[in-house]
Amino acid sequence: MKKNETFTGIAEGYTYDGAGVVKTDGFVFFVPGLIAGEEAELAVTAMKKTYGYARIVRILKKSPHRVQPGCSSYRLCGGCQIMHMDHEEQKRFKEDKVKGCFLQNADMDITPLPILYSEEQTNYRNKVQVPVQLEKGRVLMGFYQNHTNRIIESDSCLVQTELSNRVTKRLKQWLSDLKCANVFRHVLIRHAHNSGQLMICMIVREYPFNNSDKLVEKLRREFPEAVSILAIVNRRSDNVILDGKEYVLYGKPYIEEQLLDCTFRISARSFYQINPTATEILYRKAIEYAQLTGNETVIDLYCGTGTIGILASRHARQVYGIEIVEDAVKDAELNARINHADNIEFFAADANAGAQILIKRNIKPDVVIVDPPRKGCSKDTLNAIIKMSPKRLVYVSCDPATLARDCAYMRENGYEVRDIQPTDMFPGTVHVETVCL
Repeated sequence: MKKNETFTGIAEGYTYDGAGVVKTDGFVFFVPGLIAGEEAELAVTAMKKTYGYARIVRILKKSPHRVQPGCSSYRLCGGCQIMHMDHEEQKRFKEDKVKGCFLQNADMDITPLPILYSEEQTNYRNKVQVPVQLEKGRVLMGFYQNHTNRIIESDSCLVQTELSNRVTKRLKQWLSDLKCANVFRHVLIRHAHNSGQLMICMIVREYPFNNSDKLVEKLRREFPEAVSILAIVNRRSDNVILDGKEYVLYGKPYIEEQLLDCTFRISARSFYQINPTATEILYRKAIEYAQLTGNETVIDLYCGTGTIGILASRHARQVYGIEIVEDAVKDAELNARINHADNIEFFAADANAGAQILIKRNIKPDVVIVDPPRKGCSKDTLNAIIKMSPKRLVYVSCDPATLARDCAYMRENGYEVRDIQPTDMFPGTVHVETVCL
């Protein structure tokens, strides 16, 4: 087949990123936006040696799970890739994605538990990074088109809070009125759902900038929820955003948020889970899997600002947190004091080096909890865990492919996978969080 040639096909399933899989004459095509079971007229968009890509020309047989996306920028933005699926189909896709990752990456034919989810399917994000561009004198703010640096303008994103959307809309107008958009790169907005506190952080090429004081005053007057207004001066030419000197323009350098009866300080650069209601579900399950009775020693690897470790400390004898980012460790120690968690100790080190420190101190954990980045745990870290020989390993993962890989390695070294629990942290997207015992 050649580019733009049309054919008819039926989607048999999905790719890892939610595209429909269509087979015709022994050749496989990936079709964004096509739901499993749907029949459609398709047009070839690209051909590779063993597979191709196609687009939908028209749907001939529509799935009962197809819905009209509520976002007008859905196809262009690329942020919410499966918003055309209803909730039931999204759940099925994510459960099958976890199952497929374990089969492909671990040669394990598993059946994950039914996915856990929050009833809040929209306006769930507590953080947004909005790029800013100036094009022919016009301010552009929104989100990048998939695989490009082109901004798709948006005044209202369905997964951001209404307050975050209002901040974005007003800033777009004020940057134009005050003629200062040329120094802006991004705007970071954090909106704590439970406390209601708001952080507005401007990532700029220089500070002070033209009318910066007037802009801060406008933000203060319009948004009384803002307890933290910051600027980060970033002169880098790459895509690293939150790097550079930070200035507090108003209020504090952090906001506070409540999670499962604990209070956590969140700075501009802190890692904090995006979906607060789903995070409660995920963390409750992680603590449940730890099976704490009050007598255990727990190690929290990749502990970030200490959320899981501090929650675990209420049910354990002693907790040790390991985190490579020194600022995060400072936040974690502060969060421990705020929550009166005096049975937790933090170390600034990467996961493997921190584990080696604890091994040298002859600390023998009953439970190890890991919440690594998307790339998963290094083999050295897994070997350190094996050497410490905990009774239970609780693995929180944002990528089921690397989770499956690491589970396979632990299984080869004497551990058994008991439960695999997907959690829908990001409705409308292909991403799935998983906690595994």
